Amino acid sequence: MLRKMHTVTHDRMHPASDKLDALARQAKDYALHMMRTAGSVPLTVIADTKDGYVFCVPGAFTDDAAKDRFADVARLVAVAHDACALALIAEAWASLPDARGHLDTETPPSQSPNRQEIVALMLEDGTRQGSMLIPIVRGWNGAFVGFGNTAPVAYGQSEGRFSGMMPPRKPGPEDRAKAAAILQALGLNIANRGFDPKLN
Repeated sequence: MLRKMHTVTHDRMHPASDKLDALARQAKDYALHMMRTAGSVPLTVIADTKDGYVFCVPGAFTDDAAKDRFADVARLVAVAHDACALALIAEAWASLPDARGHLDTETPPSQSPNRQEIVALMLEDGTRQGSMLIPIVRGWNGAFVGFGNTAPVAYGQSEGRFSGMMPPRKPGPEDRAKAAAILQALGLNIANRGFDPKLN
């Protein structure tokens, strides 16, 4: 089941070339807030629109079909709100190289003895794709302590169900109205409330 979305206004002073970096900062602030208040980060899509950031948060995933449906919803959000960029936020495991520098690509990251809990950010603006991996640091009792050192956004091509979420062309009024109608039928209405990064 998908929860309602909400919007939050933000600083639009960043030039277009810096839009994904600004979106990454917003996504990282949101992830930090969720880790501090809830102990985990739900899979979330943030759309950068002329009216502010639109957050789309799904319910619990039970199968791959549900993930595919959410990917479709994210694409509808991009069309309905004429998004100029999207960010996908997901808590996940990443495999790290062992002491000899070897990276095991056969073992799932969640089962690897050299795994690192991370928050993954995947970003798109229609012309570029980027990613950022944020290490999660926990104390001896498993409680969240903070984020580890994070490299800047790495730009390049990505693959998978959550890539290619931006529409290939700018949506027209009919496209936007159709996408909005589908979202409304799913119960995904916009409310004028949102995450304030200052809460961190």
